[in-house]
Amino acid sequence: MISAIYNRRSIRKFLNTPILKQDIVEIIQSGIKVPSSKNRQPWKFVVMQGREKEEMLDVF
Repeated sequence: MISAIYNRRSIRKFLNTPILKQDIVEIIQSGIKVPSSKNRQPWKFVVMQGREKEEMLDVF
């Protein structure tokens, strides 16, 4: 996972490949452990897939 962070690149075109639930959980758990100013931990995570994701994107 760390190598993916260090070797990341900007993607302009995405594949329609599903992401495994375990990968999503690992990414969120890693994000939770990131330091924040004064340990405020101001983040919130929302994971949407399938029809719900498409409906949410239609709003924007």
